Amino acid sequence: MPSSSSADRVSRGQIVTLGLFVGGLVACIAAGRSLLWALGFGMLCFSGYARSVGIPFPEVIRLLARGVKRISNILTIFTLIGMLTGVWRLSGTIPMLIDWALSLINPTFFVLWSFLLCAALSTLIGTAFGTVSTLGVVCMLMAHTAGFNEVLVGGAILSGVYVGDRCSPMSSSAALICALTHTDIYGNFKRTLRSGAAPFLLACLGYALLSLLGPEHVMPEGATDALRANFRFNVWVLLPALAVLVLGVLRVDVKIAMAASVALACLAGFLFQDCSPIRLASAMVLGYRAPLDELAMLNGGGIVSMANVAAIVAISSSYSALFEKSGLLDSFEHMVERLARRIGAFRTATLVGVLATGLSCNQTLSIILTRQLCAHAQPNRREMAMYLENSVVLLSAVLPWSVAFSMCGLTLQQGPAIIPFALYLWMVPLYWCLRSRYAHQSCLRPPLHFFLAKTHRRD
Repeated sequence: MPSSSSADRVSRGQIVTLGLFVGGLVACIAAGRSLLWALGFGMLCFSGYARSVGIPFPEVIRLLARGVKRISNILTIFTLIGMLTGVWRLSGTIPMLIDWALSLINPTFFVLWSFLLCAALSTLIGTAFGTVSTLGVVCMLMAHTAGFNEVLVGGAILSGVYVGDRCSPMSSSAALICALTHTDIYGNFKRTLRSGAAPFLLACLGYALLSLLGPEHVMPEGATDALRANFRFNVWVLLPALAVLVLGVLRVDVKIAMAASVALACLAGFLFQDCSPIRLASAMVLGYRAPLDELAMLNGGGIVSMANVAAIVAISSSYSALFEKSGLLDSFEHMVERLARRIGAFRTATLVGVLATGLSCNQTLSIILTRQLCAHAQPNRREMAMYLENSVVLLSAVLPWSVAFSMCGLTLQQGPAIIPFALYLWMVPLYWCLRSRYAHQSCLRPPLHFFLAKTHRRD
C-alpha cells in the first residue's frame, strides 16, 4: 500500500490529462459551445490516460459503459420529469397553481411572498428553470408594474426556485445525488427538510425585513387574466399535483408517482382543456408551445428539455468507473481527505464544490466531481448526500458565469446584482459550515472524562 506522501504526489500524466480537460472546458465556454463538446473531449483524454497506465482498450469501453449503467435509473427519471413538466402546462395544472399562488400575495411583503411561492412551486415540480420561467416571470412582471425593487425580488425568486432543486423528490439533481450516493430519495427528502429548516426560516426573516424597508405598493390587477381566459380551472386539474404529494407521503417509488401524475394530467387535459391525444403526446415529447404571446411564459417542458442534462449526466457518469480503475483522481482524493481532517468534511466539500462549479460552469458536472473527490473525506453515503445538497447544489447558482445562474438571470432579465439577495442560497451552506466547524473542533478536543481518566492513571 502506498504511503500517504506517495499517494498525495500528482504525476505528470495526471496533470497533463486534467489540464487538457480543463482547457477544453474553458475553450468551450469562451467559444459559447455546448458543454457536451468538452465532456466528449474529456472522455478521450481520460480514456487515453487509462490506456497509458496499461488498461486495454476493450476494458476502457466496458468501464465507460459501466459508469453509464450506474445511473440508468436516473435517465428514466429524467424522461418522466420532461413528460410531466410538459403535460402539466397543457393540462392547466401549472397555470392554476400560478393563479392560486398569486391570489395569496400581500403587497406589503411582496419580496417574502415571491420567495415562498417560488419555493413551494419548485418543491412541487422539482425544477428551478421550470419555476423561474413560469411563476418567477410572473412575479418579476408584477414587481416591474407595481414599482417594487426588482433586484430584491429577483434575489428572492432565485432563492425560491432552488429550494425545490435541493429537496424535491421530483428534482433531477436530487435524483442524481441519490444515484451517486446510493441513497433513498424520500429519505434524503426528509433529511434535506430538517437540515434546511433553520436557514429557510432565517431567509424568510431576511425577506420580511427587506419587504418592510420598501415603500407601500398596490398589487396590479389582471396579472393572471390570460391564464383564466385560456384554461379551465377546477379541482380535477390539480389532481396531477395532488397525486405526487400523496404518493410521495406513501413513499411510492418516484417513477410510479411521476407516471401516475402524467396519466392524470393527460386525462385532465383531454377532459377540461379540449386537448387531442396528438397534442398531449407532443407536449410530453416536445414541450408546451403557447398559442398566444400572453402565454409565452408557459413555454417549455417535454422530454427534449431534459435531453441536454441527460447527455451531460450520461457522459460525466461514464468517467466514474474509469477514474476508479485508472486511479487518475486518487492523488487529489487523498489531498482532499487531508484537508478534511484540518477544516472538516463539510467545509471541504463546499470548497471543492465551488471550485468544481467555477471550472465546469455546470451544476451536474460539479455534483459528480465533488462526489468523486470527496469520497474518502466522507464515506457515509447519507452524510455525503446531505453535503452535496447543502453546498454545491445551491452554490452553483451564485457564480455569475455558471449555467445555474445565467439561465435564471436571462429569464428574469436581471444581472449578477441579484446574487447577494439570494439569501437562502447563502444561508444553507453558511449555516452548515458554522455547525460543522463547531462539530469538527469538538471532535478534535478530547472529551473531559477521557482527560480526567488519563490524569488519574498518571497519578
